[in-house]
Amino acid sequence: MILSTTDTSTAIFGTEHTHMYQCDVTETFQLQFFGQQIEFRTCELIIFRRKIQQVDILDLLDSDTPDTELIQLPHCNRFFLFSTLEILELKELMSGVFTMLELNSLIHQRIVRKWV
Repeated sequence: MILSTTDTSTAIFGTEHTHMYQCDVTETFQLQFFGQQIEFRTCELIIFRRKIQQVDILDLLDSDTPDTELIQLPHCNRFFLFSTLEILELKELMSGVFTMLELNSLIHQRIVRKWV
């Protein structure tokens, strides 16, 4: 999937309905999610990732429980009600985003180490 880059934001990773961008000007991450935009600072993104990772998909698919998950983030006054499909997409996005950030960090370390 090809992601576009704006003047201030760089695309990190995307899925069919979700994209994550990094803005160097505001030092934030922007999540484009099913038509919504949510902005995170680095610590908030890590907290959001942990909450998404903690969701048990098998529990959501259990016929005795609703197939939705309620998540509240500490940095905003909103609650998010995610369906199983949205949770799966967010899990894939978070996996890709943090893999790309780690890869970028490793490349940066190699380049800096090589020139020092």
